[in-house]
Amino acid sequence: MSGSERTPPDLTPQEAVERWLDRQSMELAASSAGSYARRMEHFTEWCDDEDVEHIADLRPWDIGAYEDHRRAVVTPVSLNNELTTLRQLLDWAAGLGLIDEAVVEAVDPPRVDKAEQVSETLLEPDRGEALLAAFRSGDGLYTREHAWLELSWWTGARMGSIRGLDVDDVDLDDGYVQFRHRPDEETPLKNGYDGERIVGISETVADVLAEYLDRRPHTTDDYGRRPVFATGYGRIAGSTLRDTCYYATHPCRQGPCPHEKERLSCEHHSRTKGYGCPSARSPHEIRSGSITWQLHRGLSKDVVSDRVNATIEVIERHYDQARQIEEFERRRAAHLDKLGIDSSEENE
Repeated sequence: MSGSERTPPDLTPQEAVERWLDRQSMELAASSAGSYARRMEHFTEWCDDEDVEHIADLRPWDIGAYEDHRRAVVTPVSLNNELTTLRQLLDWAAGLGLIDEAVVEAVDPPRVDKAEQVSETLLEPDRGEALLAAFRSGDGLYTREHAWLELSWWTGARMGSIRGLDVDDVDLDDGYVQFRHRPDEETPLKNGYDGERIVGISETVADVLAEYLDRRPHTTDDYGRRPVFATGYGRIAGSTLRDTCYYATHPCRQGPCPHEKERLSCEHHSRTKGYGCPSARSPHEIRSGSITWQLHRGLSKDVVSDRVNATIEVIERHYDQARQIEEFERRRAAHLDKLGIDSSEENE
């Protein structure tokens, strides 16, 4: 049989996703490839539940059914991201002759406006405060997840900056952490030496960190430094810290699961599968929520700029816009009924 007559392999959805992700990993940053993987896990799990054994079995109707399934549990922005990624996967599969082009055309990501895009990219301040209250009340008290959320929420620092912290960078008595640029020891800051800074923390956060540091694995990294966030092998890997972040932001810590899951039996309520929860938030979304929260609490933009190492222009373009949208929603909830025609007639 000649090469031109060979038929494509019968790949399972999982096998197709893995091959596609391998290709993406050569072209994308690790963080982007990780986002793609998390989005596609929802798709492969749905295929398993629906007994879709091979990707070639997919039909346009299946794509519509999957969209309906995800629409019921995620926001329009998340659905847009997931379906956009799915379309890229299916484009690749169609190019190899694995599926029909009509399957690709059936993918129709919803349009989202700018307001939704901004509000989706953060852990909402109310949720952030509720999660911290749950941790402080005993749900995971002084665990890695608790310490991570306290430090990330209070400082608004990037994940890489927090990963690079050493025990010696934390001053529990005076209440601050110091971020240092150490590229030769594999803990650089995004903005280099311009990103170096001292950020104050509250007494409560310092107390949590003190308890956590007593419990952390007492290991050093390859350079003899004592990382704040460590495993038995040394400084925690970025992927592991990201998993910690997802697990820390599960909504079932602060109340009932919004996705009608039981916490003890939910397959995603674990350190390694936490990203599968639709309401879990990424490190960047926690940073966005922290910045918005700091603005809510009355800190000026220049102070927040110094604390989180972001320009005032960036804060105004992204985070302050989110704050303004939230304030608008609160005003609307409080006053909209008063402006209705029916209510005005009743008051005449």
